[in-house]
Amino acid sequence: MSAKKLGPFGITIALLLLLVGNGPVRASGDTQFKWVIASSASALAADGSMITLTGSGTFQPDDPEEVTGGGTWMVSTGASGTYHVTELVRFNLAPGSISNPSIHAGLAFLRIAYSDGSRGVLAVSCHLPGTPDAVAEGSTASKGFVDYFNLQPAGTFFQQLSGS
Repeated sequence: MSAKKLGPFGITIALLLLLVGNGPVRASGDTQFKWVIASSASALAADGSMITLTGSGTFQPDDPEEVTGGGTWMVSTGASGTYHVTELVRFNLAPGSISNPSIHAGLAFLRIAYSDGSRGVLAVSCHLPGTPDAVAEGSTASKGFVDYFNLQPAGTFFQQLSGS
């Protein structure tokens, strides 16, 4: 069904169901994860412009404000700087993991603040052996009103630091 047929109300409901549908990871209150963009991750906007990101940090799924980290950004138009994470929007584990250390597949959405004053959302997606093909490997980001949605595969992962 096209977005035109859904109308504004239908699109709003669909987005809410998408955000609430599967819910966040349910882990004990002390569970902490590290998110890592292990190699520069790039994503393209609709006009072909590109953002390239590096970074790492930590979060607790049950406490969206208990976040750390950030990294660097550069867009193909020449602007660059740093960003820091301000909040965990959502985290879902996916099938697939590597033990010792405990590395997991999954998808995290992190609210970020860029050094130039703009804001956005960073999506970190990790695909490991045993992960369904629908799960991507890499990162996308929004920056202000631009959505860099077309990810270019890059090394990312989630390491469980504590908890069960």
